[in-house]
Amino acid sequence: MELWAAIDLMEGSVVTLVQGRAAEKTRWKEEPLRLAERWQTEGAYGLHIIDLDAAFERGSNKETVMKIIKNAKVPVQVGGGMRSEDVARGWLESGAGRIVLGTMAYSQPSILAKLLDSYGPDRVVVAADYKEGEIVTKGWKEGQGISVEMAAKRFERAGVTNLLTTSVGRDGTRSGPDIETVRTLARSTSMGIIASGGIRDLRDLEGLEEAGAKGAIIGRALYEGSVKLSEAKESVA
Repeated sequence: MELWAAIDLMEGSVVTLVQGRAAEKTRWKEEPLRLAERWQTEGAYGLHIIDLDAAFERGSNKETVMKIIKNAKVPVQVGGGMRSEDVARGWLESGAGRIVLGTMAYSQPSILAKLLDSYGPDRVVVAADYKEGEIVTKGWKEGQGISVEMAAKRFERAGVTNLLTTSVGRDGTRSGPDIETVRTLARSTSMGIIASGGIRDLRDLEGLEEAGAKGAIIGRALYEGSVKLSEAKESVA
């Protein structure tokens, strides 16, 4: 199973939010580039970088993200603020291995189709963020009126092969991942399911692997030390 280390950026620092709320954040002391190097050294399959300032439309950490991409020796997937085709293409042309599309994938499916056609499905990940089973977008504030299962089938028909699922209610809470939704999606679609939200320890990762997840995004558990990448690689290799 792919183990992605989360690097969420806000005001130049690495942070972890609780359920996407900027007011409830933990700011980690290490510099972003040092953390990126650390997670690579410890065995991360890739780096999952979200520019929260861009996502919240209040700034950008582009310079820092570009430095991480330049120095990375593992795949880097970038999300946050992908609100136009030009921005998405800019990241792909600048060296990001993958981009993560959220709101735009739902509101402008024609752009999603263009990006899939131009760069291939391996480089475009669609985010399926959900609360109580319903897809939410625009910083997890606006419901789309469709279930995560319906959204997954829609994107599968569109040619998407990697779906990033985030259980918003569990994100940053150390309450455990939504294994049953991952299991349902893995069984009902042919897409690779990358799970995010609530991961606490190796048992959670093992549960996600058993449920059929292709990968997992690990955030707070890495930073607090309850998951060590070297051990996780052995456990879910």
